[in-house]
Amino acid sequence: MNKLQLLDEKLNEGVALLENCEFVKEIMGSNKELVLKIYTEYLRYCYHYVSLSSSFTPLAARRLDVKHLHVRKWILEHSGEELGHELMAINDLKKLGVDTDKVKTENPPIGVLGYVSFFHYKVAIDNPWCAFGVLYFLEGMATKLAPMIAKNVAGHLGEIRALSFFKEHGDLDVDHMKEQRAVLEKADLTNDDLEAIANTIIQTAHMKKFMLDKLMEDIKG
Repeated sequence: MNKLQLLDEKLNEGVALLENCEFVKEIMGSNKELVLKIYTEYLRYCYHYVSLSSSFTPLAARRLDVKHLHVRKWILEHSGEELGHELMAINDLKKLGVDTDKVKTENPPIGVLGYVSFFHYKVAIDNPWCAFGVLYFLEGMATKLAPMIAKNVAGHLGEIRALSFFKEHGDLDVDHMKEQRAVLEKADLTNDDLEAIANTIIQTAHMKKFMLDKLMEDIKG
């Protein structure tokens, strides 16, 4: 098994974990009121976790050995492309009639804080290659799950065009995954580095599920 096959195996395991969680099952359902309630809450979560974590990955680039020049450059370029994506979530929330000023000033949800803290630990303290474990899961997951979720949500939204965050990430993450796989294929990884990435993919899946489970708890009150 080559390194990308190992990472894909972990990615598939992580995606399967999410496919069976309450959030995915309910947002893929036929209850319009519930689907839109979950979707709106998800966008609120997206605003907070993207605005808090989108500038984290340069911390990993700074900590990588200077010999990994092309890897460090890619991380910085990728991070730059992610900046400002929280505004797409805000624009979608506006179209859904949400008071976005309130969203911007409220405390981040507990689920978001857990996810963001995990992400920061991985890029700032753990093996810096763990950043790729986080990104590999998030972008691989979006590539697999975002299109089908967006399609179901769109059916319930009707004429409301509030899917920019989902659609942008569904499309953009396909390209990011191709780039990331190419970077990792060429990278001079030690066995420890590869293991760190693989383990982080699974850990990220569990942290994402934790965040989504907390989201569902918030909805239920």
